[in-house]
Amino acid sequence: MDNIITINGHKYSFEQGETILEVAKRNGIFIPTLCYLKGATPTGACRICIVEAKKVPGFISSCSTPAASNLEVFTDTKRIHDARRTILELMLISGNHNCSVRDVLPQEWTDFQAMVEEYDRAGDICTAYGRCQLQDLAYKYMVTERTFDSLPVEYPLDFEDPLIARDFSRCILCGKCVYACNEIQVNRAISHGYRGMQSKIVVRGDTTIPESDCVYCGECIQVCPVGSLFEKKGRFNSRIWEVDTVRTTCHYCGVGCQLELYVHKEEGKIVKVRGIEEAEPNHDGRLCFRGRFAFDFLYSEKRLTKPQIRKNGALQEVEWDEALDLIAAKLKEIKEKYGPDQVASTVSTKYTTEDLFSVKKFFQAVLGAADNVVHFENSTFPGIVYEDLDKASTIVIAGADITRETPVAGSYVKQAVLHGVKLVVIDPRDTDISKFAKIHQKDFTGIDRLVDGDNIIVFHHPEFDITPLKKMRNTRIFSLTRENNAIGAYLMGIKSGEDFDLAGKKFVYSLGRHFKKRDKVEFLVVQDLFDTEYSADADVVLPSAVWAECEGTYISSDLRVNRVRKAVDPPGEAKPTTWIFKELAKRMGQNWESTGSREIWEKEITLVDPHLKEIDYSKLEGDGIKIDKGHPLSFSGADKLPPGIDRIDSHKVLCAHCKDMENVFKKLF
Repeated sequence: MDNIITINGHKYSFEQGETILEVAKRNGIFIPTLCYLKGATPTGACRICIVEAKKVPGFISSCSTPAASNLEVFTDTKRIHDARRTILELMLISGNHNCSVRDVLPQEWTDFQAMVEEYDRAGDICTAYGRCQLQDLAYKYMVTERTFDSLPVEYPLDFEDPLIARDFSRCILCGKCVYACNEIQVNRAISHGYRGMQSKIVVRGDTTIPESDCVYCGECIQVCPVGSLFEKKGRFNSRIWEVDTVRTTCHYCGVGCQLELYVHKEEGKIVKVRGIEEAEPNHDGRLCFRGRFAFDFLYSEKRLTKPQIRKNGALQEVEWDEALDLIAAKLKEIKEKYGPDQVASTVSTKYTTEDLFSVKKFFQAVLGAADNVVHFENSTFPGIVYEDLDKASTIVIAGADITRETPVAGSYVKQAVLHGVKLVVIDPRDTDISKFAKIHQKDFTGIDRLVDGDNIIVFHHPEFDITPLKKMRNTRIFSLTRENNAIGAYLMGIKSGEDFDLAGKKFVYSLGRHFKKRDKVEFLVVQDLFDTEYSADADVVLPSAVWAECEGTYISSDLRVNRVRKAVDPPGEAKPTTWIFKELAKRMGQNWESTGSREIWEKEITLVDPHLKEIDYSKLEGDGIKIDKGHPLSFSGADKLPPGIDRIDSHKVLCAHCKDMENVFKKLF
């Protein structure tokens, strides 16, 4: 028998297990929701999604009622409108919802607004004004709030945490934050507390956020349909009419989360970040604390804004022409005196694919030293498919602190455990993910008896010896890159420099602060964001544009090519890497034709790498494109570092330059 449900007189097919709401949404039928959260257990808590059905008394919750062939449902009757209006009135009287339509005298409104301002510690209207789902529905159903008396607010504003504030006066107890925390990110930090009029959302037995198990992923803020949870640093400065939005890719780890940057139209600065909810790979808009909160390093007073060269023993600011002329002259001098093998570069894999291609091209085509561009990151087995985790019989985490290094990937593992997948952790440490494991042991003793089934997925740290797992059948092994574009570096021909004697070269160009020991180096160039111990010893320091300040691509651990889009201007005279190396090439006698990242990608990169063939920018507008696995991929990583090289924690460096991140970073790491 076909699965057919009738909605508003029309018949629609449905899959077994689908709810009335899901069928309606899939067919473009509007049903309002407030508590509904895709991917989480439906609760029907808010009741705003009620519908009527023939031969069924009263109303039914469409988000929690399964579709059935014998149901004839109505979603938009007068009775439903009246009931929804009453539900909204009850929500609006239970807090400081000063955006709502009020049928009150001016004096009553003035008194109410004064009380709200005192509670909010601010003279502005609710931080969610203009993008609040409750507000939208109140206007749609023309709620006036005259039927019921207002209820007092039981709990004060929680404004003590450096990043997240909790406004209990606007909480409608929908529970979306609870289910986002417990079933989407699976951090288990939020729960329902108390009963009746004293009900509230609590963290760890009703303590403060800093004292709780919160890891600042911000998923609770992402899903809150009202103004109850908000980012403190973005309060009142991200009104929807004051910002433009730019889609881009996160620049922290190798997961490749898709972001929406809120850019203030007048100030030209990023004021807020949201995860894109329908995007790959971060379904439901999930992010980690770095991706959501650690963006204002872009505006640090310590950003490098102008080139510097060493004169009379000290670094002094100069114009770009002088700095680039000096670099080109030294390159010619050292190449002629010692040969091309004595010039080298170490690169950070946090730069775009186009940036890395330009560095490689310069050393190959201009200097004849193609093999002397190296990095020191790891990714031995790329290509994870996150959707497969739920289908695995066993997941093995070997030496990887997955929830710390790649938190969104860790959330998928934790979700799989919730859905019944067996988790085995092999790690001498007690990591957060080990709390979810059925088996946690220090080494591989008895590994054959620990794993079950014929679909075993392994996540590992590239420096962790997993030889016993490689010998097992039915096993797929994956690495998760610590930095965002290690795969891009490999595909651009930049290999691990594990055995590379960088400190023994005469000329070194350091793109990303790895180099610290000069030894025989006669001339050192450092391109970076900030003055550091590495730049202090340089002969030339160049200010770099990064991430949201330039165009390009990243290639993530799931082999997905994603766009990086310019959202704001770089500070001062900081420049993109592609521009810097094109200018250097000109001074070395070569005229590169490509004028921007898109041209570099479409006219050069896609022509020389078979994995990227036919992937043009127009195909990367949405969720990007996964690399064709028909072409073999062979990566190797750096298990140890050569003398003179630091594998610094770039994430920690960036967070240290962000407002109010220091205490959070200490708590989590």
